[in-house]
Amino acid sequence: MSTSDGEQTGREQKFELKKQIGLWGAVALATSSMVGSGIFVSPVGVLNAVHGSVGVSLLIWFGCGVIAMMSSLCYCELGTTFGVSGGDYNNFKLAYGPLMAFLLVCSKSFWQPGNAATLQIFARYLLGPLFGDGCNPPEVAIKVIAFLTLSFLIYLNHRSVTTSVYFEIFFTAVKFLALMMIAVVGIVHLTNGRRAGIYNFQHAFDSPQTSKLTLADIARGFHFGIFPYSGWSMLNNVTEEIQDMKKNLPRAAILSLTSVTIIYLFVNVGYLSVLGVPEMLSSKAVAVDFAQQVLGAMAWFIPTAVCISSVGTQNASYLSEARIAFVAARSGFMPMVPLLIPIIVCIMSAYFVVAPLIDNPSFVYFYAIGFYLLISIIYYIFLVRKCRIPGMERFNTFVQKFVLVAETEWEGFEYERNH
Repeated sequence: MSTSDGEQTGREQKFELKKQIGLWGAVALATSSMVGSGIFVSPVGVLNAVHGSVGVSLLIWFGCGVIAMMSSLCYCELGTTFGVSGGDYNNFKLAYGPLMAFLLVCSKSFWQPGNAATLQIFARYLLGPLFGDGCNPPEVAIKVIAFLTLSFLIYLNHRSVTTSVYFEIFFTAVKFLALMMIAVVGIVHLTNGRRAGIYNFQHAFDSPQTSKLTLADIARGFHFGIFPYSGWSMLNNVTEEIQDMKKNLPRAAILSLTSVTIIYLFVNVGYLSVLGVPEMLSSKAVAVDFAQQVLGAMAWFIPTAVCISSVGTQNASYLSEARIAFVAARSGFMPMVPLLIPIIVCIMSAYFVVAPLIDNPSFVYFYAIGFYLLISIIYYIFLVRKCRIPGMERFNTFVQKFVLVAETEWEGFEYERNH
């Protein structure tokens, strides 16, 4: 082997992600990405969309699971064909070109305030029992707990992929234990003659609400129902790290979506076995109301499960989303942008979130267009024209390695030609 071949082989070994995720780790990641706090807090969007029709809502939950399964299998075909991590980044680059792929990376990097909001939900549920009924935890305490949790998850993913996957398996097991508790307890109460549950299922399809349904209502129900399955595509973000990927990627997708669809159906049956439709539609936290009515001394377990579920979902998100930045850096995108530019865009993104709240919300579309135009200009200057700002390379390299776990001293386009 020639010297150039040896250098090329060394580079490939250095920048290819290690295969550290087995079948059950992949199942846990996909499942945890889908099952967040929503199924505990407010799974009433579908029921509200179909005017409280129990039978139609359950059919929509099942139909959304089937749609997510078919979509995931399409992604599995893409993942096993190309065998590269990065998920939609690679799909966008192949279908629409490098500019759209670069816009996707920037959007995912700077336009995800939902992660912080989810961790604040975790902190609120964690601190709630300490302050008693009717007392809200201080906002400062909520934000401090959320920040500490965020720091812990960043450290966990920075330290070891294997450790992060083991934590994810634990989180997933706790989620399913809590959800199965809701389903089993609810069905037991139904078999013991719970009036609300008996009425719900006796009139599942012949209630007055069913006659009011329109095709638009059903479509809106599917819109709400597909959201809890939204993590079905995340396995393609970590394709390179899945052991025996061609077999385990589709297996993990099928196992995770089958189990999530079944558990969502049973959990909704559990809720409807105990709570009346008006109670569910008016509830701000269905699982908590359910627990207070039927779990007695064990009611504390549901808020705890919501906390663990939120953290598990965030851990899976950080593990998978970081791979998009890694693959973008490997392609020669991320290292060419000085750190000053993402800082400016991040500040602008924060402004885009706050400004509509204090002004006219209709301007949000203008802000979004401005954001993408700015990213397009950055793409042209630093990636097409290959401009550089002196003195930023070394600092930029350090920050990308530390925060994004993405090497930067890399001729990414050569990597793509060799693969």
